[in-house]
Amino acid sequence: MKNNILNFKNVDYSYGQKVALNNVSFSIEEGTFSVLLGLNGAGKSTIFSLITRLQNLQKGEIDINGYPIKNYSKALKDIGIVFQEPTLDLDLTVKQNLFYYGSLKGLSFKQTLESIDSQITRLELDEVLNTQVRKLNGGHRRRVEILRALINKPKLLLLDEPTVGLDVKSRFDILNYVRNLVKQDGISVLWITHLFDEVNLEDNISIIKSGQIVDSGIVQNLMQKYEKDNLIDTFNFLVG
Repeated sequence: MKNNILNFKNVDYSYGQKVALNNVSFSIEEGTFSVLLGLNGAGKSTIFSLITRLQNLQKGEIDINGYPIKNYSKALKDIGIVFQEPTLDLDLTVKQNLFYYGSLKGLSFKQTLESIDSQITRLELDEVLNTQVRKLNGGHRRRVEILRALINKPKLLLLDEPTVGLDVKSRFDILNYVRNLVKQDGISVLWITHLFDEVNLEDNISIIKSGQIVDSGIVQNLMQKYEKDNLIDTFNFLVG
């Protein structure tokens, strides 16, 4: 039986008088590709901010790999993060961006490259390591951000709307790469999105509406539960 790599339990969060999350509970099993699906403003970004400690937990419990989120030095060491907004230094080369991040993790140049050596080839970034980031297209910049997130060999990879603004080919190249990380490397993934075509029938999904998880489970099981033919109809039924 697999353990959970991430647990949310009865989490509430408010921005002043505005309730952003209301009694949110969900979990992610080790070695799975899991999706948090919801419309803009549903609460996805708040969940992301709480996991990454950009916001402090107000009420409830969150743990990563068995460590409470309040023990952030242990909880956060096991995650890799890809933010929705670009976070690369455009004036540095790809290699310089990677080395800088590696140094923040206490790694030497050699250790940084060794930690991601196989992934560089899988992401087809071999030829652009010495290229200034501002000269790369959006798809390649996003690949670099994913590569950077893998430097510390995370057990959980967290991606917040990672394909927004990319062309269709770039979107699905990145999606397929991340799915293969789960299959080949055993990494757990939380893929946060509002795009239905990025979700497969066998994915574990949590659907969020107005700060509440309305249901969770395997996509095809939820479709059967609500007697719907596809995810869009199931989603529309649940969010009303």
